[in-house]
Amino acid sequence: MIIDKTTGKGCAWSITSKTITKKLLAENILNKLIFRKPRPNRYDLFRVIEFHDGVYVISDRGRELSEEPLWIPSFIDAEIWKQAVSRFRPLKKLDQNIEMYLLPEMGDYLQSLSDAELVSMTRDFLIDLGVIHSPICQRAGNSYYFNENEVYSFDKGSTLFPYMKRIKYNLFPDRYEQCFHIALWRKAVSHFEVGMTLTECIEIFLKTKMTHGAPPGLSPVDQLVLYISPPIFERVPGNNDERTFDHIHMTVGLPNQRFNSWDALQAEVNKYQHEIYQRVLQKLEKDRQFKKYGISINCLKISDVMLLRDFSVEMILELKELKHEVLAESREGL
Repeated sequence: MIIDKTTGKGCAWSITSKTITKKLLAENILNKLIFRKPRPNRYDLFRVIEFHDGVYVISDRGRELSEEPLWIPSFIDAEIWKQAVSRFRPLKKLDQNIEMYLLPEMGDYLQSLSDAELVSMTRDFLIDLGVIHSPICQRAGNSYYFNENEVYSFDKGSTLFPYMKRIKYNLFPDRYEQCFHIALWRKAVSHFEVGMTLTECIEIFLKTKMTHGAPPGLSPVDQLVLYISPPIFERVPGNNDERTFDHIHMTVGLPNQRFNSWDALQAEVNKYQHEIYQRVLQKLEKDRQFKKYGISINCLKISDVMLLRDFSVEMILELKELKHEVLAESREGL
């Protein structure tokens, strides 16, 4: 199943990854063996661990085949689960792996969810992000927000929140969530009315769709690359040095209506993959946070590229083998 996050319903389906994660934790998935990946002369043993900022999938290297049985949840078909975990990416959060690899295999489950259930899960997700008493929209010096009763309210003169003159909308949520399309949320916000409940506003969000029309005269690559997300710098569990990073994740948004099949989209991405990679690197090189690390773009290599079923390409970059020496030399010049 292809989950289209340019629609509110597609975002809500993606948000179910949070609910499934909670259920897996309730069934004690932590520290259980979920997959064995054969390697030359060893095995990669996939487990789920809890770290201070989330729950991650990790890979332990073992020389001998572990006799520990693989853990399987009770509420997911065993074959679907086995197929999904075989594609899980170590060092990524569990909910992100679920969204990318498990949900596309659970089409029947997602289709069975009622709109009321999707609204409820989206409401819980937004509340967890801090939607209550946060500025949602700002116009003409005034702010709009959800009060403690979950009612969309008017803050005349922005007495509760500082007014950002150059930004029409305050960026909400304030942390990156790949299951949530912020541009789609902003489009839905333009239809919110004072006095509506949060639930009523989410119902509007679920009916919202993004439309992308490529202006005439654009090159094939410009028509293919709709956006490139800001880089996300990640450190593996145990790396507490804020001056370093282990991986960089960047996402390239692709059109979801230009191609009549998934194979056609994949062929177009393969055709222009070099141009896409170059644009990603150009955006990264201009990023302020990346510049603070003092690392040359030439010190990076692409470690993984994935064409995802939400019509995007995820690129993972990491430092080349001499990363410690490069880091030391770079810091000396700072």
